[in-house]
Amino acid sequence: MVYINNIYTGLLVFPFIAAVFTMPYAIYQYNRHGSVSKLRTLIIYSFILYMLIAFFMVSLPLPDRASTVGNRWQDHLNLIPCKQIWLYWHNKPLSIKNLRAYMTSMSLWQLLFNILLTVPFGVYMRYYFKLDLKRTILFSFLLSLFYETSQLTALFGIYPGPYRLADVEDLICNTMGGAVGWQVAYMFMVVLPSREEIDAACRAQCREVTGMRRFWSALFDYICSDILRGVLFGGISILTQGSENHFIYSLFSSLAFFYLYCLIQVILTKGSTLGHGLCRMVLVSNKGGAAATGQFVKRYLYLWLFTELPMLPARMMTGGPLETPIYSFLFMALVLISRLYIAAYLIIAVSQKSVRMPHERLSGTYYIATLK
Repeated sequence: MVYINNIYTGLLVFPFIAAVFTMPYAIYQYNRHGSVSKLRTLIIYSFILYMLIAFFMVSLPLPDRASTVGNRWQDHLNLIPCKQIWLYWHNKPLSIKNLRAYMTSMSLWQLLFNILLTVPFGVYMRYYFKLDLKRTILFSFLLSLFYETSQLTALFGIYPGPYRLADVEDLICNTMGGAVGWQVAYMFMVVLPSREEIDAACRAQCREVTGMRRFWSALFDYICSDILRGVLFGGISILTQGSENHFIYSLFSSLAFFYLYCLIQVILTKGSTLGHGLCRMVLVSNKGGAAATGQFVKRYLYLWLFTELPMLPARMMTGGPLETPIYSFLFMALVLISRLYIAAYLIIAVSQKSVRMPHERLSGTYYIATLK
């Protein structure tokens, strides 16, 4: 039941870990390979989930903090291999009569569990990370050493004293499990495509700038621009002692500042923002060659008009009587209109289509991949 609860905890925590990891992973894949392989993503995310559950297996359930006060690490360290098995044999000599007791003993099942715990680790090391047997054994040993160290140091000092036994037997079994996993990985290598085949498939798709590729680039730029905007307007607010001009604030709102941030970059770099560069794409003219400065200005001006202009009167209405039905209706209508364009863009991105949006057609610009 404890193991089931640990797996359940890992499944609950995993979505939060994945949410933090997704954007850096996607940008790295576009920068490295020019596209994101669904199979590669499944492998990487399953590896993260496995590592998360494995760590919870060796560290949960957590004890009450007060119960660990006074625990000494010397009392929670065993340097004798198979100590529990030997003690069990001493009390119950090996015989046909005691065979069933041996097969159901917790000592034996604990030993088997510690071997099975790192079998998937060995599979991943050989199949995806392309490590030989010696390096797999080394990394399995280091992983197990991390587990035992976390137990001996009470999760690296979080608790006053250790609450689990750091056992050299676990170190041996975990290392053995990694080696077993390396051996059985051959079965997966027969069924699944190799990493080289996955890379080749990504290179074949790298020249297409999909909607999702553009989405991750825009999201990265938006986060950078929002940080910069926060720093600038935070500094202005401090210097002006908190006073603000409502119209200026509306004009340079989050999304408008994002367009200005991107426009300055594409003009200076002839078609690329920081997000574009990380996702290996650049803006060019549909007439061929580099786009002119006027085309960049038109592109981001149209974006501002389609998404931000309706928000100006909406923001100015926030000081009015919104409880009045007509005001509430107009306010919601303006907000909806301003976000329809963004919603359409997101739908295209999720559907992985390379559809040119109106602001691209009107400005005569579009993206091309820079990864060969």
